[in-house]
Amino acid sequence: MNKIRLHKKEAGSFYTPQPLAQLLAKEVLSHVPPANLQQLRILDPAAGEGGLLLPFACELAKQRHTQETHKTRNEILQDILARQLYAADISGQALAKIPLPAAHCYVGDSLDVYQHQSVLEYTFKTKFDIILANPPYIGQKGHASIFNKLRRNPMWKEYVTPKNDLVYYFFYLALHLLKPGGLAGFITPPYFSTAQGGKVLRQTLHDQATFLRLINFEEKHLFTEADPHTLLSVFQKGKLPSPCKVGWEHLTSVKQAHLFYGADSFLQTHAINQTHDLLARMAKAPYTLGDMASVSNGLMTGCDRAFILTEAQKNALPLTQKELAKLRPFFKNSDIHAYAPNTNPRLWLIDFFYPNDRDMNVEDYPHLLTHLTKFKTKLLARKQNNNGIDKQLAKGNFWFGSVRRKMNFEGEKIVLPHRGRTVSAAYSKGPWYASSDVYFISNPKPPYTLWSILGLLNSAPYLTWLQTNGKRKGELLELYSAPLKQLPIPKLTPQKQANLEELARQIFAQTRTGNSADIAKLQKQLDKLVESCF
Repeated sequence: MNKIRLHKKEAGSFYTPQPLAQLLAKEVLSHVPPANLQQLRILDPAAGEGGLLLPFACELAKQRHTQETHKTRNEILQDILARQLYAADISGQALAKIPLPAAHCYVGDSLDVYQHQSVLEYTFKTKFDIILANPPYIGQKGHASIFNKLRRNPMWKEYVTPKNDLVYYFFYLALHLLKPGGLAGFITPPYFSTAQGGKVLRQTLHDQATFLRLINFEEKHLFTEADPHTLLSVFQKGKLPSPCKVGWEHLTSVKQAHLFYGADSFLQTHAINQTHDLLARMAKAPYTLGDMASVSNGLMTGCDRAFILTEAQKNALPLTQKELAKLRPFFKNSDIHAYAPNTNPRLWLIDFFYPNDRDMNVEDYPHLLTHLTKFKTKLLARKQNNNGIDKQLAKGNFWFGSVRRKMNFEGEKIVLPHRGRTVSAAYSKGPWYASSDVYFISNPKPPYTLWSILGLLNSAPYLTWLQTNGKRKGELLELYSAPLKQLPIPKLTPQKQANLEELARQIFAQTRTGNSADIAKLQKQLDKLVESCF
């Protein structure tokens, strides 16, 4: 096994398990005609000590040997090392461990530009047939210098977007360095397939490449030091009609037209049943949830310890009636259960937010101010600039929370945790505040009501849709703004609208009394009704 970078976690780099590298080599070479094996030029632009290149060389030697039987496999391997492999890495110490000619190695940043072209293209004076990569995984947060450099780079500046990741640029680099029809084999986390910040990358891959193989290993721990979620992808530069083989234990052949889906061009990395009639009907729905309701996440205090009081802390403070009026019942995502959330608060939010409270005289709340003053140093160190909070902090006004959404936390709404194994949408009427890890659905457009939307979200068809087409992290659904807004919403007849709303109300009532047998019976009726709506 081999390191991709010397600093491991700090640089977003991890060991490459040899079985995974061998699998990548076989998958990539399965798309190469045997007659072309001797002429391939192969590059790893984040080579480390050769964790991908050396297993690839061994597999290539094995396959070449079937054509070149007059040579030993070792002779063929030496030829591959001398002629066919190229490597680049920021660590010369790591790169020195790969037995390649010096002219086939580059020490430095593979994303650099020299004389208006890629530094690797300038150095090696060639395009490549195959590019292999397990690039470093580094997000923008805390790494401004890296992304500022990319923003100034004429090759990459157009790709720099909010919530970007360094790994994306190695995909762009591969598309730039590959010959037409060339192949790329990547080992990455799967998050680029649905991350909001990966939209530009996915659109670029959609327009310029053809995916041939996708294996999402989900919960299998292949990198012992890293996030267990790993995606193996093989794509070809250029557009082809060939279907993509998706999955590992359950293999599906997915047409290219079905591989990217939704307004944000999500990439389908899970094996699916392309003939699933229900999903096909849902995909043709005339509306999305974003069309028919408002979707927003909760508030951000910037320091929960300061702004969120436990019941014991609240009772220990000698609060005046005016101060008590500025406390709001605050809940965690663990308080959300399907249909009905917990409404008995154990936490309380100090509701001081700018600009809502711009005219507030904080001296009118002496005990709350004394509590907040304990956290003054941390509160003043916040970097948020939402709604002008940064200007207030510059003035020393530390007592304002960071972000309070414009939505009505006191009104009628649906609440959902941002992550879970299933969908747990709950109806709330009255004050119910939560942080940004909770999403809120409000202001439905007629004829839809929150009750009918509640029934749709908690139904089996919607769980199937999200498990197949939604954003996931392993087995967990990620119910963020984009996947929620893109949920299909059917056109309901007045009768089905009324039936759906009534069933949701009944299950809500039964949930509060805890009659599980009746709930299960009603849920089956609701699931069947929702399926008939598409």
